[in-house]
Amino acid sequence: MNPGPRAAGPPETAPALAPRAAWTVLTVFAFAYVVAFVAIALLRMRYPFELEWMEGGVLDLIERVRAGQPLYVEPSLDFTPFIYPPLYFWMGAAAAQVLGTGFFALRLLSFLATLGILVAIYATVSRSERMRLPGLLAAGLFAASYREGGAWLDLARVDALCLAFVSAGIWAVRRPGNAWVHGALAGAAFALAALTKQSALFIAAPVALVLLVTEWRRGTALLATLAVLAGGATLMLDASSTGWYRYYVFELPRDHPVIPQLLRGFWTTDLLGVFAIALVFGAVHVFLRGRERWRDVARDIAIVAGLLLTAYVTKIRVGSYDNLVIPAHLAAALCFGWGIGAIAESAPALPAARRTSLLGLACFLGFVQFTLLLYKPWKQVPPESEAAAGRQVVASLERVDGDVWIPAHGYLARMAGKRSFSHELALVDVLRPAGTPQREALLVKIRAALRERRFALVVLDHTGWLKDEVEPYYDHTAQMFAKEEPDLFWSWTGFRTRPDFVWTPKPDGARP
Repeated sequence: MNPGPRAAGPPETAPALAPRAAWTVLTVFAFAYVVAFVAIALLRMRYPFELEWMEGGVLDLIERVRAGQPLYVEPSLDFTPFIYPPLYFWMGAAAAQVLGTGFFALRLLSFLATLGILVAIYATVSRSERMRLPGLLAAGLFAASYREGGAWLDLARVDALCLAFVSAGIWAVRRPGNAWVHGALAGAAFALAALTKQSALFIAAPVALVLLVTEWRRGTALLATLAVLAGGATLMLDASSTGWYRYYVFELPRDHPVIPQLLRGFWTTDLLGVFAIALVFGAVHVFLRGRERWRDVARDIAIVAGLLLTAYVTKIRVGSYDNLVIPAHLAAALCFGWGIGAIAESAPALPAARRTSLLGLACFLGFVQFTLLLYKPWKQVPPESEAAAGRQVVASLERVDGDVWIPAHGYLARMAGKRSFSHELALVDVLRPAGTPQREALLVKIRAALRERRFALVVLDHTGWLKDEVEPYYDHTAQMFAKEEPDLFWSWTGFRTRPDFVWTPKPDGARP
């Protein structure tokens, strides 16, 4: 008897050829990292003080944009910008206009940008039914890299927004269809990334060059759009600032010296130490798909190379931190997803025993990769005691009659109803190259303000070059935190520091 046609079942995803339970558990493992990131970000979003020491300086720049004042001006003690393009600050100012002053709007912007990265990774990898699970695992791996990247993706910093635009550009580069349209979309996304953080140009360059050879229409559209948008905006910003934009965004970053021990340490510690397995999956992707899809593989190699190059050339320099490796984490996540997808697409042609072994091994290696990235989510969230300490600092500053200079945390003075001044790191960037007229002019301004006892109080984080400048005109009279409070109110990631050493003006008769 003819039983009739069989009912159509759900489309078979590639890793389902291996034991379903193992891949299901791996997917849950990956999704747990996404949930952990979301929970951490939501809990930290309303924390009213810095999580990282440059967040307060970013807040100062946002308030300057909201006040309609230019960002790129002659460096001074009153205001010196960070060495970044303006897009994050413009978008942050727009968000703050709606949501109010403080870190919430800026961290929300970075949080949403990170969710955009996860969506873009999934969309980039999962271009077919068979690739949906690899896409989920790739997005999960990027979320798992959160702590390795310095717990940075929800901070009031430019990195998450820049990488969101980069991820959109990568998606457009690999999107099938009209080459001119998608090339232009990729160029626009990379231009927005470069106007957020200039190092994005290192990612766009190798991708564009390879596309000019393998898919010239897409490559031409990408380059033309990137040149018009990023190049045009750069020329306008530089002209409107009479050259100061070029000075901050392109000249000063070149003066960050290379740290020799990081030339190899980036590869051995920052990358291969935790992401070797993911990169091996990328090599499998190249091996299995290289012959019949060599143009696609060449493009993917350029994407990964651009991401790794950007991470490398920035991480090896003075002032770097774990956040600069985040582009490499994106490369690893893409390699991971592409490799699993390539194995899944090749597996059906293998004998059953070999297919089961291959997919089982891939699943096991996936577990190992995710396990290497385990961290304690609860350790990333400041307790109430931190906020209480911050409120005490602000209350003590409110009682000061006159201006207060807190070089590394000027936002605290703003919270106390006073004005803020240039961030210490922005000053250091100008003062680093020796013998420049900008350096000498800035030093004159700093020394004049201190000599004139312009500030009723100076609060330093540590002993260093600023102490040497302050000491002739101010006395170290107190510390913000008692000896029994050694672990209170330090920054939670990045450069570990806190406002502590209190200096008051010396009597007029004590002028040197």
